[in-house]
Amino acid sequence: MTADQLGVLCGRLTLDGDAVRVTPEIRALAESIVERVRAGVPPDELADDFDDLEDALLRAGHAAGLGPVRSPYEGWPGAGDGHRELEVHTCPGGTCARVEVPGARPVPCPVHRRPMALTRLRP
Repeated sequence: MTADQLGVLCGRLTLDGDAVRVTPEIRALAESIVERVRAGVPPDELADDFDDLEDALLRAGHAAGLGPVRSPYEGWPGAGDGHRELEVHTCPGGTCARVEVPGARPVPCPVHRRPMALTRLRP
């Protein structure tokens, strides 16, 4: 679950006005998680930190947490819908489950501070 939570966090860090970016206490928790992932700590070892961040979001009145059910971040619809080959952008560090549609501009990863990796999916 924490790789999924990291994917949601990564997506929320790209949204202007999101609580993860604009609420000081929440941003500090998010940045702490991000820094440790950058340092090589696997997301699975940060389960308690993700829980703390989720609790801080709820205490601040933000019902959209880091789980895929309540998050404003949505995965890419249609992935795996029968295309012979599909290209998507994925985490450049291999640490989260974020997936984005390729576009004309590089998709940034705020966790690893580099563009997301272009990944080819095959059936």
